[in-house]
Amino acid sequence: MKNVAKLLIIAGSDPSGGAGIQADIKAATKNKVYAAAAITSLTAQNTQSVEDVFDLDPLFLRKQIMAVLKDIKFDAVKTGMLSNSKTINIVYELFCKYCKNVPLVVDPVMVSTSGHRLLEEKAVNILKKTLVKIAYITTPNVDEAEILSKTKINNIQDMKKAALIIKKIGSKNVLIKGGHIDIKGKIIRSLLLDENNNFHIISNKRIDVGNIHGTGCSLASAIAANIAKKNNILKSVKSANSYIFRSAKNNIAVGCGSRVLRHF
Repeated sequence: MKNVAKLLIIAGSDPSGGAGIQADIKAATKNKVYAAAAITSLTAQNTQSVEDVFDLDPLFLRKQIMAVLKDIKFDAVKTGMLSNSKTINIVYELFCKYCKNVPLVVDPVMVSTSGHRLLEEKAVNILKKTLVKIAYITTPNVDEAEILSKTKINNIQDMKKAALIIKKIGSKNVLIKGGHIDIKGKIIRSLLLDENNNFHIISNKRIDVGNIHGTGCSLASAIAANIAKKNNILKSVKSANSYIFRSAKNNIAVGCGSRVLRHF
């Protein structure tokens, strides 16, 4: 395993397998990276809705993270659903103490595809002051970017403005996913602002099948996997985006709600 890139994922569980830790591990594995995972929250959800959320005791989350950090040297860390301020603070504390030279990918998960809040509103500022501030890359969708930047986003120019604001918080790179803009358009345009303040438009065709569950989680994990393999940020994002596009194009209906990515 010495020559295999290793990724630590800290996020919530989705028992339907479409998003969360389950999707993260699938995406990382498909991108040829070993994935370890510490679970922040358990959810009762399926492809139609999130029925309930149970946050794990923050002290037990600490034990999970410490157990793997004592044993495994990671090449990247990715965070997903963190749910509340206590969880964010523990992840921040442990990252700064044990992983400060490891690239951190922050997927600021706030609301599920079905509309269920997955991050306490009062925890948003804590997330900005801690993990976003030290992130190698932050990967919000448009709605999350609006909250982080406190600006309205309707087009590419708005995305650029929001990305610059988020970058000023501290994140070295920012990727704003454009799937929620111009939902009737045939092209999805996401925006990457890199650490050298260069903008890159990442485009692909829109898959016209309605919502696809777990695209955000999987994209961030695929980016993290590519970063763990020492790829530069632009290559990491482009490669991950291509992977998600292929998985979305070959989507499958496993339940009665949103379709899911085909990782295999």
